[in-house]
Amino acid sequence: MVDRVKAVVHLDHLLHNFQAVKDIHQDKRVMAVVKADAYGHGAVETARYLEKNSCDFFAVTDMLEGIELREAGIQSPILIFGKTSPNHAKHLHDYHLIQTVDGYDYAQSLNQEKMDIDIHIILDTGMSRFGIYCHQDKDHDKTVKEIEKILDLTHLHMGGIYTHFALADENKDADTDHQYKMFIDVISTLEKHDYQLGIKHCSNSASTIKFPLHQLDMVRTGIAMYGYPPVHQEKLFLPVMEVFAKVISIRDLLPGDGISYGWTFRVEKPMRIASIAIGYADGYFRIFSGKDYFVFNKHKLPILGRVCMGITMVDVGNVDIQVGDEVEIFGLHKSLESMAETAQTISYELLTNMRKSRVKFIYQT
Repeated sequence: MVDRVKAVVHLDHLLHNFQAVKDIHQDKRVMAVVKADAYGHGAVETARYLEKNSCDFFAVTDMLEGIELREAGIQSPILIFGKTSPNHAKHLHDYHLIQTVDGYDYAQSLNQEKMDIDIHIILDTGMSRFGIYCHQDKDHDKTVKEIEKILDLTHLHMGGIYTHFALADENKDADTDHQYKMFIDVISTLEKHDYQLGIKHCSNSASTIKFPLHQLDMVRTGIAMYGYPPVHQEKLFLPVMEVFAKVISIRDLLPGDGISYGWTFRVEKPMRIASIAIGYADGYFRIFSGKDYFVFNKHKLPILGRVCMGITMVDVGNVDIQVGDEVEIFGLHKSLESMAETAQTISYELLTNMRKSRVKFIYQT
């Protein structure tokens, strides 16, 4: 069956959410994070729409994601969060990509390629992923000296400096405040030494909403822009993606019949079930077996038995549903957060696992 699974991406919802972030702090620049194919929504399509509607800064994971946006016509600055091999310095230069630098050794290796490259420096103030280590006050002087060495390199052009909060979406405000202090102390010292640091940024989706005093020059919005702010907020954020799958079979079962692999569900009384054309190969996790539901015309259709590779069975009861109808997997009438809780994961993982090779994406404005 053609178009067995489809994802509808509401670009107007995307813009609404982006504007909601801008409205929180109107005097700040907003970076749209479109890494991991825009959290599964389609980086090219989302970036094009946002750039046409006042977004002027993007972020990606790696060089290839940045090149994809450039070749799609995106003109705004693009920051690479990850690391690019110095062997690809020419691509950073030719495509005008901004490279994150996490220490002097890496910066020097880029500089040795003798190509002008724009950079942002990252400080590790507590995330412990990568960046110039500065977790405590005792790290301050060493951090400042290392950054000064980077800023003195000939071919690297400083465009900004940032850090990333590890706990902004949890009830550990003191730890976020400490990370912010480490970051600000380093910035203050460097500016006293007359260094121009460019754009200073530290706020992700959670801290943009929760910590209004930590905004600096620019905020970064990722998951909130796609409709799922990770902390409580007053503004309305709209889900950007809806996923639907088609009914491919309807059948009546009798007591004693088993459903799906392993017969983990056995029929106790006559029931009507439907087979839905989505499974774990499409991004609908096997852990949802017997725990989740789909929605059709406001009716909940419980999952029966194990989720298969490309099919999931549901109880349709007396619902007026036919082969070829579409059920909602998640979106406007089915909470992605509730699914994430069931799967013991986060909304990010569910969104980024929708398989574009098997799911038809439709963009609506």
